[in-house]
Amino acid sequence: MTTLLLVQGDTKAQVQATLTRSDDGAVVNLNTTSSVVLRFRKEYGTTILSTITGTDVSGSDFAAGKVTFEFSNDDLNIDAGNYEGEIELTYSADSTKETVYEVIKFIVREDFA
Repeated sequence: MTTLLLVQGDTKAQVQATLTRSDDGAVVNLNTTSSVVLRFRKEYGTTILSTITGTDVSGSDFAAGKVTFEFSNDDLNIDAGNYEGEIELTYSADSTKETVYEVIKFIVREDFA
């Protein structure tokens, strides 16, 4: 997976992911979930810095397995460096949870001003 690049202090940065099944490549219909979250922390850390709720920007993205996470407020008021995130789904029918195995890598650089 590509490392995603962010800028310290930004309040409108977005990350979009398309979730698919590893066994058959089918998209995960996110309309069957009650929540999709991105947990964000310092690389190799244990403290969750932000939990960002995913949204369906177009109104039809969830059916296609697409979810958008928007960093806001103080999410990126952090030190420059390496970070990582994981995506977790909670299903509506029975509240079961599924965590995407692949960890998302981020690099946050300092803002110029």
